[in-house]
Amino acid sequence: MILKRLGRMILVAFGVVFITFSLIHLVPGDPALSILGDRATPASVHALQRELHLNESLPRQFWIFMSDVLHGNLGTSLIQNKPVVSLVVHPLLVTLWLIGVAVVMSVLVGVPVGLLGAPAGRRWLELGLSTSVILFLATPPFVIGFGLLLLFGVTLHLAPAGGWGTSWFSDLSYIWLPAVALSGYLAPVIARVVRQRAGDVGLQGFIEAAIARGLRPGRVTIRHVLPNALLPLITIIGLNIGALISGAVIIEIVFNLPGIGTTLVLAVLQRDYPVVQGTTLLIGMIVVVVNASTDLLYLIADPRTRGTLRASRRPIRSGRGDDGNL
Repeated sequence: MILKRLGRMILVAFGVVFITFSLIHLVPGDPALSILGDRATPASVHALQRELHLNESLPRQFWIFMSDVLHGNLGTSLIQNKPVVSLVVHPLLVTLWLIGVAVVMSVLVGVPVGLLGAPAGRRWLELGLSTSVILFLATPPFVIGFGLLLLFGVTLHLAPAGGWGTSWFSDLSYIWLPAVALSGYLAPVIARVVRQRAGDVGLQGFIEAAIARGLRPGRVTIRHVLPNALLPLITIIGLNIGALISGAVIIEIVFNLPGIGTTLVLAVLQRDYPVVQGTTLLIGMIVVVVNASTDLLYLIADPRTRGTLRASRRPIRSGRGDDGNL
């Protein structure tokens, strides 16, 4: 089952790269003209197009690109004349660092909020938390980012207004505010799922038995409700990794972070086809790996799913004997 899902995800990643390859070639403009600038002449433009295979058909260009990828080569930037791998490694680390901090913040905020709104009998608290969750879900990340930037970066000066540090320690001062803005999407999702899961677990018989034995509500929540409520987080985080990457693109632009989103947008504006294609391929493979890891982690965390997986592999019996009779 996992291999089938992985195969589908690889096909999806391939489809994303192909669609992106096709769309970027539909953008008006000639990369050869962008590279040559004022020195461009019809002869020099034609020569550069032939050198970069830009005069080839789209299927031929795509075949060349995929052949290079299979050999571990993502191509060379048309604008900077550097290998694409060297241009995207640092931005990719910045984006992964941003997403990682945002996920940790989302869990630290979303889980307590979800548990707080789960118990019945607190209508006012449940209404307030539900309204807050809906408002955050309806607010685009860039709106939250601009608000936090103006409040904490410009007005209160509690964080840099943008840019990036020179060391891991200094990076924390630049990344915590963008991570808060990005977690404004994931934290409400986690709170909503944990609240629903905790409410379902609270109705189970073993919870009533624990309360009947005299355990305090807080102890029951920590020992019995919380472990069962955390299981869906594996799936939630894995399924939302694509949304986090797309949200990180906007957040990086708002806070001027040198992430993969900023690199991708700049490459699109410059018609730098190899950088766009290589960046898209890396993002697609990250989503594939995270989704495959999510399935594996869920199998490890929840033993009940292993039995389901083994049952799905067994051949279906018709209920007939070898002679075809019932």
